[in-house]
Formats: sequence, structure tokens, C-alpha cells
Amino acid sequence: MPVLQFIAAAVGATVMLSITSIVWPKVTSEPRPEALTKVHDMVMETKAGQDLANTLGVSDERAVQPVSISSVASSAVQNAVTAVSSQAQSAVTTHVLEVVVKQVEQLSPQDQEKFRQLICAPAE
Repeated sequence: MPVLQFIAAAVGATVMLSITSIVWPKVTSEPRPEALTKVHDMVMETKAGQDLANTLGVSDERAVQPVSISSVASSAVQNAVTAVSSQAQSAVTTHVLEVVVKQVEQLSPQDQEKFRQLICAPAE
């Protein structure tokens, strides 16, 4: 079993190193370290490496613009805040409507009718 675990770990590390060597220009504008450059060159000699580079949009490294990790994280946080805010607003609106309905139900039938006429009056 330890031999299989070692093989699996070696294969996993090789895959991660290969992918890292390919996506390096997308992640940073810094030059690739020498060891990673050697891995990149070997990976790009394979059909699978070329296909992966094309799929990820890094086949022409001169045209690749690095992705700003901080702007991606900031955008994700902003999207999460917007979603939470929207859900909170919906929950508050629902609660307010429930309270108003309960209060209207406690009115006399005549006052309930007046309330309905005010609420359902056509807009002018």
C-alpha cells in the first residue's frame, strides 16, 4: 500500500507542477523560476500540454494578461455582500408585511374595507 500511495502522490505532484507551469503567466507577471521553465518546456512538447494551454488561453504568453488575484477576491466578497444584503432586505420586507397583515386582520370589517380601498386604489 505505501508504494501505491507514493506513486499516487508523485503523479499528483507532477500534474500540479505541470498545470502550475502552464498557468504561471495568468497568475503573475514575474518570470517563471528556472525549474518551472524546464517543466513548462517539457509539458508544452506534449499534445495534452498544448491543448491545456489553448484551453486556458495561455498558448501565446506574450498576449496573456495576468489576473489580479486581489481584484478577483474583492469581486467575490462584493458579490457575497450583495447577495446577503438582498436576502436580508427580502427577509425584512416579508416580516413587515406579516406584521401589517396581522394588524389589518384585527381591524373591524369596515376599517378592513377602507384599508383595502386605500391599498388597492388605482394609481392616478
